[in-house]
Amino acid sequence: MASIFETFTILAVEDVDSSSDFYVHKMGFQETLRTGGWSFLERGSLRLRIGHCPGIIPMSECPDHSLIIQANVDDANALYSEFLANGVDVSEPDDKPWGFREFGVVTLDGHRLMFVQRLEETVPQDA
Repeated sequence: MASIFETFTILAVEDVDSSSDFYVHKMGFQETLRTGGWSFLERGSLRLRIGHCPGIIPMSECPDHSLIIQANVDDANALYSEFLANGVDVSEPDDKPWGFREFGVVTLDGHRLMFVQRLEETVPQDA
């Protein structure tokens, strides 16, 4: 069976320059490539490709939860503090009954990213 060995999340944005600047300066990503209306960004194993899509409906105006990116982290509190200090729109970390501490970020374009840390307790079987 063929294996999946790498993933990238592709996000449509109105302004690649502003969005890339947000990810780099506010969220600690590195831009690895900028070409033809695209910015390739990485922080650890979270890899984003943001593409210039003029006239799109911003995700902040979409009423459903069609896309939420989840990234597993080793220290949710430290990352939350980093983002908060950088002026990122971030929800407070919350311990969930399924065994994770989670917090969310809303980007300039309204994309939602969840950062989660597995708690020491065992995750319930029905989670």
